[in-house]
Amino acid sequence: MKYNVNFALEKRNDRAGQLIVKNVPILAQITFAGTRIYYFTGYRIDIDKFINQEAGKNSTGTEGKRIVQYNIINQRLKAIRATLELFYQSRETASRNDVTALLDAICKKAKQETPPPDDFDFFTMFDNYVQIVEMSDVRKRNLKSIINHWRRFEENRDLKISFSTITPEVLRDFEKYLKTEGYIPKHRNSKELVLSPKGVNAIHKIMAVTKVFWKFAKKELKHKGIEIVNPFGEEGYQAPTEVYGSPVYISSVERDILFDADLPNDRLKHARDIFVFQCFIGCRVGDLSKLTKANIQNNVLSYIPRKTKDGRPVTVKIPLHNKAIEILSRYDLPGSLLLPFISDQRYNDYIKEVFEAAGLTRIVTRRNPNTGESQQVRICDIASSHMARRVFVGNLYGKVDSGIIASMSGHVANSRAFSRYYKVDQELQQAAINLL
Repeated sequence: MKYNVNFALEKRNDRAGQLIVKNVPILAQITFAGTRIYYFTGYRIDIDKFINQEAGKNSTGTEGKRIVQYNIINQRLKAIRATLELFYQSRETASRNDVTALLDAICKKAKQETPPPDDFDFFTMFDNYVQIVEMSDVRKRNLKSIINHWRRFEENRDLKISFSTITPEVLRDFEKYLKTEGYIPKHRNSKELVLSPKGVNAIHKIMAVTKVFWKFAKKELKHKGIEIVNPFGEEGYQAPTEVYGSPVYISSVERDILFDADLPNDRLKHARDIFVFQCFIGCRVGDLSKLTKANIQNNVLSYIPRKTKDGRPVTVKIPLHNKAIEILSRYDLPGSLLLPFISDQRYNDYIKEVFEAAGLTRIVTRRNPNTGESQQVRICDIASSHMARRVFVGNLYGKVDSGIIASMSGHVANSRAFSRYYKVDQELQQAAINLL
């Protein structure tokens, strides 16, 4: 039996006589034996998102109040087309009621799908991700901070965050939200909280973590027969590129000033010793806190950086400097403890106090991480555990082969991140010019 089916958007004007272009019903237009049927597929979509009789890639529509991804819409449209093909092949005659009942069965079945399991929820899955994937306590705290950004965004925008509602457009709006000057709750019963705007590098990291989590979720849900669309595809959302200024760190002379400083209490002395020791080994703070006496044999420190643990594990070996050995000799802690480690936050707070108490207060120019503009600040006010890593790399750069430095700092070969830890001084530049 001959028939024809096309999918088109309903044409209707608003009260002002203008064509409605938002949230327009998708109709199946079916003709056969002199009969024409306009059947509502159950989905609505914006006119500019409906291309060549289907929902455009990475777009969304609605089913009632529920947001639906483009691939789900297109699956139903394909099901309608395929079912009609089989129906008319087996019929010589058909009535309007026959076709309508057939289409009702297709769309009704789609609406009665088994509800997804609880872990299909975006936030539940994120919590599972933090628990399942092996990572340091520092990284877990960072991930929990990121998921809190998503929770606040959900409340601020009055938008239900789910794998279906997060589209490239929502990701771009989330980026815009992170750039704003603070989070202000929309609901009166919300606890007031004001957050500083995020800079481009912080936004890059938040989006990069979300992208990695999305890949994890996609793989986990596929095992349960659930498909989710990746909004980070080539034609989807692209995170801003990281931007770094010249690294700021103290010289070897200033490091030794810290080493010899007469500090007012044990709290600062312990923080100073941990920081200076870190300056001599150059490891990340997450690895530093895991070091024990067993990591040192014959005055050589060896460990596997956590960042390489899950890929190609690399054992880093660092001969200990005499000052590093002296620092260790100051402590005879119970068990396997190497140094009197403290929480990362307190460590960073105490480092700033140590710098100021030791007189390291010179003014430096840095790139403001939020505004991107250069600013002058006291070096003690921006000192942190990560500066120790820059001290290690920066004070060795140009004196020995960079490959040797990277082998001790835990950087992989040809790492782009390696260049963030040093700056080329004028003496090295002049030496290079002299070779011309």
